[in-house]
Amino acid sequence: MARHPAKRAHVLALLGAALLIVTFGTFAMQLGNEMARHGQLDRQSASADQILRSLDRGVGQARLCRFAWLATHDPAQKQCFIDALAGIGTVRKDFPAVEAVQERLNRIRPPSLDQLRASLETISGWQTSPDAALAQVDTDATLKGVDSALMSLNSVDTARREGRLADMLRNTSWQKRLDALGIVIGVLIMVTAGWVLDRTSLAAARAEARSRNLALQLRAVLDSLTIGVAVFGTDGQLRHWNDRLGSILGLEDGFLQQGLSYNDLSAALVADGQPLLEPFAHVERALRRGECAAPVMVECKGINDADLELCRTLFFAPDDILDAEDRRGFVLTANDITLRLRSERALGESQKLRAVGQLTAGIAHDFKNLLTVILGNLELATEAGQDADKERMQHCLDAAAHAARRSETLTGQLLSFTRRDKPAPDTVALADIFALTTGLLARVIGPRIAVECGDATGIWRVQVNPAQLESALLNLAINARDAMTRGGTLSIRATNVSFPTGVNLLTLPIEDERGLRVSSEVTPLAAGAWVRVDVADTGCGMGPEVLHQLFEPFFTTKDDGAGTGLGMAMVVDFCRQAGGRVTVASAPGHGTRVTLWLPRVLVDAVLPVREAVPALPKTNLRALVVEDDPAIRDIVATILGLAGYRVTETADGEAAYDLVVEAANMYDLLVTDVQLPGPLDGFRLAQLLRERLPALAVVCMSGDFTLDGPRPVAALPTAQLLPKPFRRDGFLKVVSAAMKERISA
Repeated sequence: MARHPAKRAHVLALLGAALLIVTFGTFAMQLGNEMARHGQLDRQSASADQILRSLDRGVGQARLCRFAWLATHDPAQKQCFIDALAGIGTVRKDFPAVEAVQERLNRIRPPSLDQLRASLETISGWQTSPDAALAQVDTDATLKGVDSALMSLNSVDTARREGRLADMLRNTSWQKRLDALGIVIGVLIMVTAGWVLDRTSLAAARAEARSRNLALQLRAVLDSLTIGVAVFGTDGQLRHWNDRLGSILGLEDGFLQQGLSYNDLSAALVADGQPLLEPFAHVERALRRGECAAPVMVECKGINDADLELCRTLFFAPDDILDAEDRRGFVLTANDITLRLRSERALGESQKLRAVGQLTAGIAHDFKNLLTVILGNLELATEAGQDADKERMQHCLDAAAHAARRSETLTGQLLSFTRRDKPAPDTVALADIFALTTGLLARVIGPRIAVECGDATGIWRVQVNPAQLESALLNLAINARDAMTRGGTLSIRATNVSFPTGVNLLTLPIEDERGLRVSSEVTPLAAGAWVRVDVADTGCGMGPEVLHQLFEPFFTTKDDGAGTGLGMAMVVDFCRQAGGRVTVASAPGHGTRVTLWLPRVLVDAVLPVREAVPALPKTNLRALVVEDDPAIRDIVATILGLAGYRVTETADGEAAYDLVVEAANMYDLLVTDVQLPGPLDGFRLAQLLRERLPALAVVCMSGDFTLDGPRPVAALPTAQLLPKPFRRDGFLKVVSAAMKERISA
C-alpha cells in the first residue's frame, strides 16, 4: 500500500526533534561546567542573603516598636526598640562580608550598598542615646532608607537568581550523567514516536481508502433510491443529488448542477402559479435557531402532473472540528406517490363496497324486526276485532303504528348520518321520553333482562330531536341486551349536573370498577348546566381493543349480518348535533355504562302549536298521480279522492306526459314520485308539464327527502317536496301549500 503523503512531514519532524535534543544536551553540559566554577560564589551569596534577611528583620522590628512607643509611650515598646538596635549592631559587624559578595557579583559597586552602609553607621550612633533616637523626626526616614536599600539589593539578587540556581544544579557530578541519560531517553522516545507515526500514517491511509469506498457505496445507494434526494448547504447551494430527483420533479436534463441555488430550483417548480417549495427564508430561520425540528412534508401536484410528496429535513453534524457551515444544511426529498394514491383510492372503493354490504345486511335485520312487530300486531288487531275486544285491538294498532314510526325514524337517521343533515330540534322533557320508551324496551330486550328506568320528573329540559333521542336509547338498550346473553339488569338514569369550569370527563371518579373509558371528544366539556343520561348494563363488558374502535362507523362485534355497526355512530352523531358528547366506561366482567351529556335549555323554547290541516272543500279540481308503486299510488289517490279531487292515476312519466299532450287533459295538481321508470323522472316530468300548464300545482315525493335537508337543484322552485313515508295529515298539508302557491302565482 502506498505511503500516506504526511509520511515526509513525519520524517522531517523526527530529524528536527533529534537535532534539538542533541543541541540542548550539549548546551546543558556546557552550562553545568560553567556553574561548577562558580559554586563557591553561590555559597558566599547564600550567607550574604542570610545576613541581609536578619538586617531586614531588625529594621522592621525597630520601626514597629518606635511606632508603638509613639502611640502609647509604653516602656516595653521602648525596650523593644533598644533591643532591635542592638540586633542591628550585631548584624552590622558581618556587613563587610556582604559588601565583598556584592562587589564580586556586580562589576560596579551598587549605590544601594553605600546607602546601606551610611544608614548602619547612623543607627550605630543611636545605641548610646536611644531616647533621642525615639524622639527624632528623621529616625523613621533613616530606617526606611535601610529598607529601600535592602529592597534594591534583593531585586538585583532576584534578577540573577535563575543563573545562580542553574549553576548550583549543575555543580554536581551526577548532573552530567543525568544530561547524558536524558539525551539517550529522548532519542529512544523519538524512535518510538517515529514508529507510532508510521503506523498512524498507514492507518490514516487505510481509513481514507475506506472513506472513499464508503462514499462510492453511498453514492450508489443514493442513485438506487426510488425517491429524489438533494442536499443543500446553509447558503442554499446544491451540494449533492441523485439522478431520480430530476425525473420525479419533471426537470430538464442538465438543470441540476453543483452550486444550483435553492431559489432557482423553487422558481422552476411552479404549478398553477403556486411554488411547490417553501420559501428559503423559512429554512434560514430554522437553521439560525439551530433546531432539529420535525421534517416539513407536503403533498402536491408537480409540474409534470405527477402526485408528489415533498419533504424538507434539517441536519446538524455533531463534529465540532469541521467548519460550522459544513456541519449544517437541509435535505430535500421528492417522492412520486401517484401509484400509491391510486392504490389507496382502489382500497377505499373496496372498503366502501364492503361497508355497503355490511350496511345492507344490518338494515335488513333491523327492518325485519320492525316488520315483525308491525305484522304481528296487525294480526293480533284483526283477531281482536273478531272478538270485539276494542281495547286490545287499539293497543295492537298503536304498537304497529309505533313500529312504523320507528321504521321512518330509522330511514331518516340513516339519511341524516350519510348526509350529515341536522334534524330540527325540539324542547324535550326526559320524563316523557322515558315514559314512551319503557314499555317498548321491555318488549324489545325480552323477559330475561330487568329494565330499571329512573324518575326523570325533576330533570332539566333539553333541546334535541325526540325521535333521535328515542332511537339512541333503543340502540343502546339493544347493545346492552346483546351483551347480557344470560340475563341481567338494564338501568336508565338521568341526573342534573353543573360544572363551574371546563372538565375532562375521563378524569371523573371511576364507577363500579369500570376503569376503561373513552370519549367521543378529546376536548374538555364546557362549563355550564348539563343533563347526564346513563344507560348501564351488567353484561360482559369491553376491553381496550374494542373501546378504541367503538365510535367508528360500521364497527361491530356481532356476527356478519347481525348488526349494521352504525348504532353507536348514530348515537355519537345525535349527541354532537345536540351540542353534547358521549362517554363509555367499561371493563371485562363489570358491564358497560354509556353516558350521554346533553346541554340544558336555560329558557324553555315555545313549543310549536300543531297546525290543523284545513279541510279541503269538495271541488271539481283534477289531480294527476304518477307513482310506480301501486300500493302507494292507491293510498295517494284515495286520500285525494276523499278530499274532493277527481284523480287520474298513471305508473310512469311517459304515460303522464301523453295524458296531457295527446289527450289534451287539463289538471290542477300533479303529485309525482321523483324516481320513475323510463326516461322521465319526477323533476323532469314536472318541468315539462309546467311548461304546458303554467297554473299546475306540483308535489314531488321521494324517500330521499328529509325535512331539513338541502333542496335538490333539479326541483322546480315552486314545487312542494314531500318526504316518504308520510301520513294523511302531512300529505294534505303539503297539497294545501302547493295549491296556495298555484293561486298566488
